[in-house]
Amino acid sequence: MKKLWELGMSLYKKYRETIAYLFFGVVATLLNIVLYYVLTSMVGLSTALGNIVDTIICVLFQYFTNRIWVFRSKNRGMAAVREFLQFMGCRAVTAVIDEAIMIVGVDYVVKGMVPVGLQGIAGVGVKVLANVIVIVLNYVFSKLIVFSKKAK
Repeated sequence: MKKLWELGMSLYKKYRETIAYLFFGVVATLLNIVLYYVLTSMVGLSTALGNIVDTIICVLFQYFTNRIWVFRSKNRGMAAVREFLQFMGCRAVTAVIDEAIMIVGVDYVVKGMVPVGLQGIAGVGVKVLANVIVIVLNYVFSKLIVFSKKAK
């Protein structure tokens, strides 16, 4: 049992960053999907507006979880401001990709091809697909640009 624990801990230490990114990514993705559904299906916002509002909330959540628990950034002062602006800039790029997928996927494909009673759940399906694409891009941007270990 002790060897199994030691193996588990060594794997965790080796892959801690990836595990933390995946954990908080799943939480952010669930938050993103639930907020989108609530804002569009229950509050009545348009696809575009609901997606923008949920994206803003989730990007702020992602920044703080990525900074504190995933990449353990120690930047302070202007370096922290630069880090935040880089993060927001990268997330703006993926937000545009997300928005395009959502508008085309929901407003054109789902509303044109899916029966009215199933459009809400089909829209959530499009949101899940968009999230998969965005998660991969966000990790690459965060790892290589925003929270890179190179000297800043």
